[in-house]
Amino acid sequence: MKKFPISPIFVPANKLDWIEKTYDKGADAVIIDLEDSVSNEFKADARSNLVSFLKTKESDRTLLVRVNPIDQQTGLEDIKILSEISPKIDAFVLPKIESLEHLEVLPQVDLVPLIETPTALRNIAMLSSHERVVGIALGGADLSASLGSDMSWDSLLFARSQVLLEAAINNLFTIDSPFMDMDDLSGLEKESILSKRLGFTGKAAIHPNQIEVITNSFLPTERDIKEAKAIIKAFNSSPEAVIAYEGKMVDMPIVLSMEKRLKLVGIDPKNID
Repeated sequence: MKKFPISPIFVPANKLDWIEKTYDKGADAVIIDLEDSVSNEFKADARSNLVSFLKTKESDRTLLVRVNPIDQQTGLEDIKILSEISPKIDAFVLPKIESLEHLEVLPQVDLVPLIETPTALRNIAMLSSHERVVGIALGGADLSASLGSDMSWDSLLFARSQVLLEAAINNLFTIDSPFMDMDDLSGLEKESILSKRLGFTGKAAIHPNQIEVITNSFLPTERDIKEAKAIIKAFNSSPEAVIAYEGKMVDMPIVLSMEKRLKLVGIDPKNID
C-alpha cells in the first residue's frame, strides 16, 4: 500500500471521470467499484474501460478496486484480467467473501475482505490471518440487512469490535462502513469520531461532500501533533521506563500510540524537531 486510506471514496467503474473530481475534494484514496454500483448489463464494458484507464493513468494516490463476488464467474474474471496490471492497484476489495477457500484461488495480489455477512463475521479470524490480506472493511448495509438490524452505531458495535480485534492481531488497516445519509454531515462527523476512537484507521465515503468531514475527524489536530511530539521527546530523554507528563503517566504503550498519531500525517516519530 502507498498509505493506509483514511477517507476512501467509492466511484462506479462506469463513471471513471468522477475520480479527478473526488481528488479535487481531498480524497486520499479511491475504491473503484465493479460490483453494486454497476448494473449487470454494463459490468463487462466497465471492466474493459477500467483496464484502459489504468494502463494510461499514473497516480501516487492509493487505489483499490472492489470486484464482483469471487464465487461468481464475473468476480473471477475481474481479478484475472485486472491482476495483469495489478502494480497500479494497491489492493482488491472482496465483497461477500466468507471462506479461505475463496482466497486461495486468487493470484498473488493484496486483498481487503469486505465483512458484510454473518458467516464472514464468524470467519473473520481466518480471513484476516491470510498472508495477502492487508486490510479489512466493514460492509454495514449488507450485514445489517442479513442480521435484521438497522445501521446505527450501537446495532453494529459488535461487528465493528470484531473487525478491529482481528485487524490489531494481524496488523491490518481498517475501513469503517459508509454513513448513508449524504445530507447529514453532522451525523457523519459524530460517527467518524466514534470510529476513530474505537480504533478504525479510516471510513469509506459515498459522496465527495463527505471526504472533508471524515478526513478532519480522523487526522490529528495541530494540538494533537504538538502533544505527541512533546511526549515522545520527554520519554526518549528519560532513562526511566515510566514517566509523568503534565500529570499523566506515560509508558511505552502510550509512546507507541503517539508515534501512530504522527505517522497519520506523515511525520517520522524518530525524526522530530
